[in-house]
Amino acid sequence: MEDATLRQHIADYDRWKKALDSQLDTFSHWLEEHFPNSAGARQVVQQARQLLIDDQFTVALVGEFSRGKTELINALLSHTYGKRLLPSRPGRTTMCPTEIFSDGGQGASVRLLPIETLATNTSLESFRRIPQKWVNFNFDPDDADATREALMKVAASKAVTPEEAARYGFDRRHLDGNGNMVQIPAWRYALISLPHPLLAQGLRIIDTPGLNALGNEPELTLSTLPGAQAVAFLLSADAGVSGTDLNMWETHLVPLRQHRGTAVMALLNKIDVLWDDPDEDADQMLRKMRAEVSKLLDLPQENVVGVSAKKALLARAQSDPLILQQSRFGDFESLLVQRLLEHRQKVANHRSLHQALTLMADTRDLLKRRLNSGRATLDHLQRQGVTTQEQLDELKQLHKTAKEQHKYCHQELLTLKSSQRMLARQRASLLAPVSSQQLQQLVEETRYALNERWSPLGLARAIDSFMGGVEQQLGNLEREVDQANRLVDAVYGRSSLNNVVSAEHHFEIDVFRAALRGLHRQAAQLRRSPQLLLARRNRLTERFVATLANEVGRLYSQMISAADGWLDQVLEPLKQHVQYQKLLLNRHLIKLTELKQKTQSKRTDLRALEEELVRNHNALGALEDLLKQTGSAPESIAPAPVASTVSNNVTPLKAPATP
Repeated sequence: MEDATLRQHIADYDRWKKALDSQLDTFSHWLEEHFPNSAGARQVVQQARQLLIDDQFTVALVGEFSRGKTELINALLSHTYGKRLLPSRPGRTTMCPTEIFSDGGQGASVRLLPIETLATNTSLESFRRIPQKWVNFNFDPDDADATREALMKVAASKAVTPEEAARYGFDRRHLDGNGNMVQIPAWRYALISLPHPLLAQGLRIIDTPGLNALGNEPELTLSTLPGAQAVAFLLSADAGVSGTDLNMWETHLVPLRQHRGTAVMALLNKIDVLWDDPDEDADQMLRKMRAEVSKLLDLPQENVVGVSAKKALLARAQSDPLILQQSRFGDFESLLVQRLLEHRQKVANHRSLHQALTLMADTRDLLKRRLNSGRATLDHLQRQGVTTQEQLDELKQLHKTAKEQHKYCHQELLTLKSSQRMLARQRASLLAPVSSQQLQQLVEETRYALNERWSPLGLARAIDSFMGGVEQQLGNLEREVDQANRLVDAVYGRSSLNNVVSAEHHFEIDVFRAALRGLHRQAAQLRRSPQLLLARRNRLTERFVATLANEVGRLYSQMISAADGWLDQVLEPLKQHVQYQKLLLNRHLIKLTELKQKTQSKRTDLRALEEELVRNHNALGALEDLLKQTGSAPESIAPAPVASTVSNNVTPLKAPATP
């Protein structure tokens, strides 16, 4: 396998996003120039651009200590530096969950959240918005010593009493101790920003070290990992699947894979230990180990690969293709490429992007029909043997027809605006079931139940009761959504543009419902973890309940945001089409009026119509160039067929056609 495969795909994806963003930006400027009354259309385009700007491809690494996660990250990022970037040494090089990304600048920094913040119920997501709570270290990424010194701070630990560690939610069985003290991480979370090409192109890496880190931070399992496009579970080829490995897999990763649909792969790292035995066939041993791990974890064998991150890093530092091939690091990168392509297709099919490209294609087709109609009119007026009076009569008829069309557009636009107001009035009832007040009431009821009976069984019943209330609220929401969708169906059914929009215009909550049900099943599995089962009422259990409530609240917020966007934009394709049609007809009427006033001369001066044709021709040419850019996208990208599909389905207004 070619060494550059992952780099090429990430670079290609980044170029595609930037090219599409540039295309949408150009279309937005086109709208400003050729369609002044297009604020709604430009808002649709801006939402699509924001989707591309915010998009990242996140890879999460999960595994116990000494599984080689740091070296795996070094191997992934070694294309640029050709050497070890993150400090690596025997033992625990990363004590706290760590996020590695690029902030777009040339500098580098480490931001660390003190472990003492575990004494609160404030989520990690909330702390991201409180910069003063973090300890910051800036460093020069070109200075190896400064980089190592800064990044080693992530591995800092501190000695506390077992009682203090328990208050923070740590399981002492997974902590190093000395006398009456135990070692816990000095930091709760680390954010590392590096000016690396892969990171700048949208790659983000999350390292979650050890069972304690996952068990002590429910937000990682319930929110962070489900948000990753690929999760790699690291095992060690020299140790196989240990008890703690299996505990981590069953408690945190099986529910993630089964109930949240997250793509999970297993990596047998350190396969170079298999090379040391001359009497054994290393390839055969690896195949056997992969089969055993696949069976034990109930994971397809193609999602279980063996790698040597250490040898891959060495091979890239020495530009040795043979060692790189032996490291089988390319097998891991191939799995990442598959996940990247799946994510790329998901982004390409996103509603916001689809709607913007549909709008572009519909505008092009409408303008093309106006141009063709104008050409036919001009040709008709320029035919030989027609008297000035005959031309005047024809101009009067053309003016009358265009005026009727203009009036029809105006009436339809008024109807659409009335429908928009009617839809807006449904917002309060539509979103009432998932309001913050409704959710807060559920949270308070859950807390009250836990105060009454704090036990593992009480916790389980409280979770089930809480999520049962969420399901009931979703049922109420679904009934309101059905009513709103029926109203939209009626509007589209009345409109002459019913066949214009190929994108589904219904608001759907199926994705949110599936996510919330998956969250329920995942939380039910997680609350059976030893840390929670053995815990009395402490910060960990309180944080677990708070995290569950926060995650439901986050999904509610996403639903509300999606519903608001839908309410604002579901009728936008119809409005923009009619408004643009009205604008073109208005310009046409002006030109026809000018011609009527000048047609008393010996020969009608048709330059006014010719000017309109040139203007429309130039506008259409610019728009066609934009759509050609979409059409030239790779076959794996969905937006390309969107434009062609829509353009084939466009139908004109049901008003008298202009000759």
